[in-house]
Amino acid sequence: MTGRLTPRAGPILYVLFFLSGAAGLFYESVWSRYLGLFVGHDAYAQVVVLAIFLGGMSIGAALVARRAERIANPLIGYAMMEGLAGMIGLLFHDIYGGVTEFAYRALLPTLANGPMRAVAVWAIAALLILPQSILLGTTFPLMSAGVMRAVRGAPGRVLGWLYFTNSLGAAIGVLVAGFVLVERVGLPGVLLAAASINLLVGAVAFLLARRVPSTAEAPLADSGVATAPPGETRLLLWAAGLTAFASFCYEINWIRMLSLVLGSATHSFELMLSAFILGLALGAFWIRRRSDRAGDPLIQLGQIQIAMGLLAVATLPLYALSFRAMEVLLTSVSRTGSGYVLFSAARYALCLAVMLPATFCAGMTLPLLTRTLLRRGQGEAAIGRVYAVNTLGSIIGVILASLVLLPLLGLKTLAVVAGLVDIGVGIMLLRATRQRTRAWGIALVAGALAVLIGVSTPLDRTILTAGVFRGNALSSARAATLPFYADGRTATVSMSESGAGFLVLATNGKADASLDALSRAACTDSTVRRRVAGDQVTQLLMGMIPLAYHPSGRSAAVIGLGSGVSSHVLLGSPALERVVTVEIEPQMIEAARLFRPANARTYHDPRSQLVVDDAKAYFAASGRRWDIIVSEPSNPWVSGVSGLFTVEFYRRIRTQLATGGIFAQWLQTYELDDDLVLSVIAALHEVFPDYQVHQVGGGDLLLVASAEGALPRPDWDAVLVMPGIREDLCRYLPITPHTLEATHLADRAVLGPAVTQIGTPNSDYYPLLDLRAERRRFEGRMAGGALALGDDWFNLARALRRRPAPPVEVDSIILLGMRRELQQWSRTWQRHPGPVPTDLPAFIIQSRFDVLRWRAMLGHDVAPEDWRPWLGQLDAMTRARHGGTAGWVDTLLFDEAAAFAERHGAPPEARAVIAFRRAVQAWDDAAVLESASVLVGEGVFPLDWIDGDALRDGALVAALRMGRSDLVTAWDLRTARLARRATGDLRSRVLAGWVQERTAR
Repeated sequence: MTGRLTPRAGPILYVLFFLSGAAGLFYESVWSRYLGLFVGHDAYAQVVVLAIFLGGMSIGAALVARRAERIANPLIGYAMMEGLAGMIGLLFHDIYGGVTEFAYRALLPTLANGPMRAVAVWAIAALLILPQSILLGTTFPLMSAGVMRAVRGAPGRVLGWLYFTNSLGAAIGVLVAGFVLVERVGLPGVLLAAASINLLVGAVAFLLARRVPSTAEAPLADSGVATAPPGETRLLLWAAGLTAFASFCYEINWIRMLSLVLGSATHSFELMLSAFILGLALGAFWIRRRSDRAGDPLIQLGQIQIAMGLLAVATLPLYALSFRAMEVLLTSVSRTGSGYVLFSAARYALCLAVMLPATFCAGMTLPLLTRTLLRRGQGEAAIGRVYAVNTLGSIIGVILASLVLLPLLGLKTLAVVAGLVDIGVGIMLLRATRQRTRAWGIALVAGALAVLIGVSTPLDRTILTAGVFRGNALSSARAATLPFYADGRTATVSMSESGAGFLVLATNGKADASLDALSRAACTDSTVRRRVAGDQVTQLLMGMIPLAYHPSGRSAAVIGLGSGVSSHVLLGSPALERVVTVEIEPQMIEAARLFRPANARTYHDPRSQLVVDDAKAYFAASGRRWDIIVSEPSNPWVSGVSGLFTVEFYRRIRTQLATGGIFAQWLQTYELDDDLVLSVIAALHEVFPDYQVHQVGGGDLLLVASAEGALPRPDWDAVLVMPGIREDLCRYLPITPHTLEATHLADRAVLGPAVTQIGTPNSDYYPLLDLRAERRRFEGRMAGGALALGDDWFNLARALRRRPAPPVEVDSIILLGMRRELQQWSRTWQRHPGPVPTDLPAFIIQSRFDVLRWRAMLGHDVAPEDWRPWLGQLDAMTRARHGGTAGWVDTLLFDEAAAFAERHGAPPEARAVIAFRRAVQAWDDAAVLESASVLVGEGVFPLDWIDGDALRDGALVAALRMGRSDLVTAWDLRTARLARRATGDLRSRVLAGWVQERTAR
């Protein structure tokens, strides 16, 4: 045997290394999710996960470097490492589950929140991924040595191909794992895919390696080239470490910067990471044929480092333009599924535009450094040493950039400082060449140019924090001022002020809370009471509703500070002795101070404690049991947040509740759809024995769950008489028990059957919410079916449960945006004289004119030429008169309608519609089905006379309430063709679930 492979073997090995790179990023993608679930998603946790991964890679490379010359057949070693990594990958999910369960159950509760808990958590995290990280770290030096022994040729070209194929596989692997595999097969499935690739690669590499005899020499040091002096070797290793440090400073900085443009969603991070790695791959590809022909490689390396530093700083002007580019992009693509694909491709192009110039240079440095050491006679050990030192520099860059430099220096200054580091490395290298005399002049020019670019590039903070990724206009952002701005460890936090003191608190440009000036003003004798509007509705109800379910609670915890108003409201209870608010970002605590005095108790009440920590990590080691836990994190499309809406999280939370304790979960309906809302409800349903759903804002829900048994009825009176809360409500129109009762939408009994319609609930390991929420945000979706449970033409949820809701006469609307309350007030207001207020929703204003038109129509002596428009008016009146009620019928309305139809000889179908709508409102089930039979009779086209969903809803609810499965089956079949509502609408899911449950008996 010759010790050489066939010409086709080289490309095969490159393909194997491409697959290995993809598998490595499969692992990194899911490890960050797994360990984020355990160690949390705060700044330290994110850094620890990446540091462990990179540290293991560095250790693996260093181990190979120490034994490089003694490894007889590196390809055999490579095959073994890939195989071992694959075997561990197959077992990782089970190992993770067992280890973390032991930690949660037996270890962490014995450790208080503090350094010892952090050490224990990080040690466990390290033990979970360090073995595989070390194995993966050995693969590059082993594969490189094996290929260069077996495929004789220019080492620089071989190294370039290996860096390129491995990095290209990694860049593609990020996208495949994040956009395809996680959603289809979950985290365990991605692990299985990565492990299978490892095993396949290892098997093929082993078969190829058998063609290389174990006596193959290691001819990697160029003959005839003197060994480099120790000083030059140290210089090259320092260059490897420092350029990696600078590159990861760029990466951390770019991720934060681009988050302000693209949003902080998981898919945005995946696009950024892939773009970063692709730049490295292309740089390695470009240099593969040039490194062997370079005259003095130190000059080439020095020039590349200087260019990289300048190009990295030069991305700042391009970045400043990216906000306008995003604004144009959002107005150019359709908000559809296909539009989202184009939008994602455009975002990827934007990431490449910012990152590619500098990362292209970075991709050339490692092959060149390795090739230079080989030319200096360092042998195979050079590959592992360069890789190890480079990875070590990456670790330092990640830690310092994330936790120290970014918060200390800010986005622009960090970019300039990292660029100067690369320029400094380039000057160091040039000083070791014949160009040493020109080095200081080059340093002066390059450094001055970098600083000049940084100083002359305006990064308007009002633009940075505008939230352009949500379609917010930059023109309106420029009119705002920023009383607070800080680049925190986990996010950029800002407070903007516009229009008479209206404050908006945002993280990475996404608004998290807002208050107007009047909400922050102290009450006086001259204070004019007004309606509660905007975010203040949610913030007040997030505290008041949980207190109503447990008014005697003595301890409470709040997940997410937001404006701090919810914690402030909870502290309005004299019974509460302790309220802990857990916030992950310290700068949020500082920014929210500007909302005082609306949140004053959160900061000044001795019962209040503010804790900077990840919520999961805090509760795991708190050692307490809570009477009330309120979870109001950021929107679930934000990376890491969806883990607070999962089955696993709810299981942990339930163990933290005291006897009789309650858990309250905020959930948005905007930028989601009904199936995603239902996936969260399904997770809650699986864990808690009872729950209720309330509307707590124009697009917000509050899910209240019990630790054991049925929830008690909320005591609204008890909350409204609490002295602190009475003080908080002094500036608003009086809130009554009826006002608060009108927030109720549905309960477990209504929604339980619907849970079966969506399959897997939102889970840590099958994160539906995290994967799909960003797309729903782009598409502008709304979970309209969830909110319509409260104000549809008849109350579906209460009808199924036979829970009446009689009409309530109200003088005014108190909580703007609350749909049942709007309907109640609309019904009262229709009869009131006077001018039309200008601040009311359009449908309320329209309802008044509908009433006037209906009255005028009833007075006509001429029969309608077409009864269908007349029935449309009846539908509008039915909604206007019955909205927000259940089990109550406006007899006058239907008596007048029936008399008009009788007087003018209406056709049977029109009379059937009148009878049907009346019977539905009166809960007269037999009459509902009798009139519905006319409308679906032979020769009748129901959709000519009535909305198909209205007919189907009313008939199915009547059949369900009559308790006969044969009736349910028959009416389900008879009305299925009439449905026009999407099957994913929550109302459709509820009915389908009830039908399935009843007919299965």
